[in-house]
Amino acid sequence: MKINKASTSTVICCLGFLLIGGCLDINTTSEVKSDGTIVRTITFTGDSSEVYAGNLPVELDSLWSKSTVKTSERKYTLTATRTFRSVDEMNKTVAGRVGKTLQYRIAFDRSFRWFFTVYRYEETNLPFAQFTSIPVTGYLSKEEIEWFKTKILNDELEKGKMTLEDSLKSEQIKPRAEEWISRNRFEPFFLAFRSGVAALNDPALSTATVESLKDTLYLHSAEAIDANKLDTLHMIFRHVLKTPAAEKAWQASAPAIDEIKRKMEFEQSVGSHNYVTSVIMPGLITGSNARKLEANKATWQEYLGLSSYFEYTMWVESRQVNWWAVIVAVVVIFLLAAALVFSALRRRRAS
Repeated sequence: MKINKASTSTVICCLGFLLIGGCLDINTTSEVKSDGTIVRTITFTGDSSEVYAGNLPVELDSLWSKSTVKTSERKYTLTATRTFRSVDEMNKTVAGRVGKTLQYRIAFDRSFRWFFTVYRYEETNLPFAQFTSIPVTGYLSKEEIEWFKTKILNDELEKGKMTLEDSLKSEQIKPRAEEWISRNRFEPFFLAFRSGVAALNDPALSTATVESLKDTLYLHSAEAIDANKLDTLHMIFRHVLKTPAAEKAWQASAPAIDEIKRKMEFEQSVGSHNYVTSVIMPGLITGSNARKLEANKATWQEYLGLSSYFEYTMWVESRQVNWWAVIVAVVVIFLLAAALVFSALRRRRAS
């Protein structure tokens, strides 16, 4: 994964990991039944090494029905299907694990409105970015963040689609957005190293010295981290701190640094795929924030740039005619009409 800084539109989307390329095409379809059960089907399409490697962004245990077929000369598709009896059961599965898999939060509501039953399904993508200890509000205003969210969801930050006003605004936001991401990716390395310094307890290198040189360490390390040259960081830290104790402190923090690298690999893996999510509803769709609607199916795509750092909720509402209620109403009306006619006839006979 690399964030291409060649264009303004790409840089502004680094807020949400505008990632180039994709290892797998991942299509998720959730079919909502009127009784509240949900059938979830996920397809993973790629070459054989990618499909069979098992390095998937979701967990598929033995309760999933799985099959793999060859779809073209070089492409294979793994299809996984599972039926959930309720949204609670589904949430226990799709909640995932932090830093291990993608995470989702599902909500489903069914309300009876006499002639209709109204259904609402929500699927929230939880952020998968692992390094967010430094708040974005320290670099961007709430208005700028909302502007970004709106523009990326409306697909208005792509090259050739930006207005002059958007281009100027993105240029204004660009350096602060870059620094926020860069600082967040440097922070865990710094904290791990500082812990190593404290554990080493060498008079030649104190935590106070490390703290005083934090900004210098950042300025020297940011480019290496962005280029994923993580194995050079220990030399950079030693160069800045000018003491062999820095190397020992780095070695002392090796387990924590290995975990940071693992998290970065997770981000890269998740961000390298292409995602499409669809929901099939009972009845007819009456509202949704999906950009594509077909009959009772809503589809979302191109949301990865937002959901990497921010929660993104996909929602859809539908309604289904309660024919039994219609029949009951017709019968009641007929009986009332018959009663009125019968009553009128009785009054005529009595007179």
